[in-house]
Amino acid sequence: MKALYSVNHQELVENLQKLEEDNTVKSILFFKTNDDLFSDEYLTPLLQSFKKPLIGGVFYELIFNSIRRSKGILLIPLKFKLITEVFNFATDFPTNFEKLEKKFTDTLSENGSVFIFTDAFTSSKSLFIEDLFNFFGFKFNFIGAGCGSDSFVSFPCVIHNSGIYANTGVIGFTEEPIKLGVAHGWTPITDTLKVTESEINKVISINWEPAFDIYKRVVEGYSGFKFDEVNFLDIAKSYPIGLVKIDGEMVIRDPFLTKDGAIYCLDNIDKGQYIKIMNGDVNSLIAGAADAAEFCNEIDSNKSGDENFVFCIDCISRVKFLNEDYFKELKAIGGDLPVNGTVSFGEIANAGHSFLEIYNKTVIVATWKQII
Repeated sequence: MKALYSVNHQELVENLQKLEEDNTVKSILFFKTNDDLFSDEYLTPLLQSFKKPLIGGVFYELIFNSIRRSKGILLIPLKFKLITEVFNFATDFPTNFEKLEKKFTDTLSENGSVFIFTDAFTSSKSLFIEDLFNFFGFKFNFIGAGCGSDSFVSFPCVIHNSGIYANTGVIGFTEEPIKLGVAHGWTPITDTLKVTESEINKVISINWEPAFDIYKRVVEGYSGFKFDEVNFLDIAKSYPIGLVKIDGEMVIRDPFLTKDGAIYCLDNIDKGQYIKIMNGDVNSLIAGAADAAEFCNEIDSNKSGDENFVFCIDCISRVKFLNEDYFKELKAIGGDLPVNGTVSFGEIANAGHSFLEIYNKTVIVATWKQII
């Protein structure tokens, strides 16, 4: 069965009923936009009455059959069963690891895949991601996203059979081998710099200078633009910060605000972290998306076009950066196959055999065998 899209109550009820009655469907991914079409009060009883495992979240936009959708609900049927669990960061932390042990120790296979959806605008998500990786380890593929809206504040946005939650994460474990590619298409324009003072997502100083001073000097010198003349985001969207990792990979952070000489990013940057300032354009980002899709193809040599489901999680700022050219990225990802997925605030994955990371301005591509 293919992905289903609903824009009214009748369509949603009918689509959920189809999935409930289809014996080939074992679980579903449930994604919605932050609109007034479906209230939490309306959805909660539907979620609680659905008998098959269900996880998902609220996102800025959805991608249905390679088209961006700003309203509605996307249902993705899975032919494999998910073992799910909800983690309330207010009550479960710091017992996330203990909860994982209790839920999964007796059912854990040698390898598999883990879907993760978490409230994007809570500081607890980074520790949650660390706990997940410490428990599952390198043998598992992880794919997920930060849920939320462009209000940049926490609200009930994480979805499970039991309800819709804020300050929460949800996971779904499966033994299914999901193929995964992660890429961004940004390249460094500086040598390595050091974050010398930071607080969570607030970068206070770089190389012992006020963070914005050094960022401004580099970006204005490279681009020819002046921050004093335009909105910070108009320039900064093309110049993210790359975190230098031990394996040589760059994890991207998205600057969205400057205040009192500091730079605020969408996700955490630790004191002592080595960074580079990055740049890219439409062509480099689309090439990065093609690389992510190609990686899925390479590790799935028996790929058959009519048997694979193509799923992507794409960053909101990346989508806005590409703007009218975004359809080219979806074409690079799916080729002749339709692409379904979400537009997120932070992408969660492990590239290859690397550590589990929270990314910004990055695209995650996944493929698995769909229901024919």
